[in-house]
Amino acid sequence: ADEAASIHPQVSSGMLHAQIEMMRLGFGDARAYIRDPDFETPNEDERTSPKWLLDRERISKRALRLFDGNKAVIHGEPAPSSCTVSFQVVDEGGDAVSFVNSNYMGFGTGLTPEGCGFTLQNRGAGFSLDPSHPNVLEPGKRPYHTIIPAIMTHADTGELYATLSNMGGFMQPQGHLQLAVNLLACGMDPQTAIDAPRFCILDGTQNGEVRLEEGFRPSAVSELRQMGHNTNDRVTSGHEREVFGRAQIITRNRETGVLCAGSDGRADGCALGY
Repeated sequence: ADEAASIHPQVSSGMLHAQIEMMRLGFGDARAYIRDPDFETPNEDERTSPKWLLDRERISKRALRLFDGNKAVIHGEPAPSSCTVSFQVVDEGGDAVSFVNSNYMGFGTGLTPEGCGFTLQNRGAGFSLDPSHPNVLEPGKRPYHTIIPAIMTHADTGELYATLSNMGGFMQPQGHLQLAVNLLACGMDPQTAIDAPRFCILDGTQNGEVRLEEGFRPSAVSELRQMGHNTNDRVTSGHEREVFGRAQIITRNRETGVLCAGSDGRADGCALGY
């Protein structure tokens, strides 16, 4: 009975396992190499270049070398954070805006410019204090951060496929991965893709805990634990689901121009037409 209890479309434990492990690989690269491209690194070499970091062959070979389909073996370093708002807009011509704004860590710096009604952001917390790190703190430099407004386009024409975001600190890339898989691999519509249960790698420890949202089949949760994933003893429900972020999606049918939108029930957004 428990296996049939979820109202959400389900993905297999194997697919969840692969996504979690690939997120750890991505976090490992991001925390080690991402930096402001306008600044040279203390130890400039091939590995600090965007071309090397985004090289598909390098990524594929690394994944094939490290990934084990039967157990959790890959570790990266995400870190928890939040305090972000987002909206998506698409017009009748298929032009889109994916917008994300964040002051970071509650009220950001806690500093309010005189005569203004907002606090200054605190993204400087994303810098490294290691002088040999590419993302080391320097004057005038932009820090590594988690703001990821996203637009997906058709590879053959560049036309809009979807505009989306999944705000929530380091949940953003994890949410984007899961939303993209739901839309493209599982054929879900925007609202279904958003409503589907998510995983979240919570913290910055080497074996960061994986939270699993209420809605996954118990057998999938059990199989992930058997593979060696560091998961909580219970699925995450209620207000604790805030760790999975809040998503917004608009897709566009390039044949008809019809727009389809979804908004996250984990928060107070909504989808509006015009």
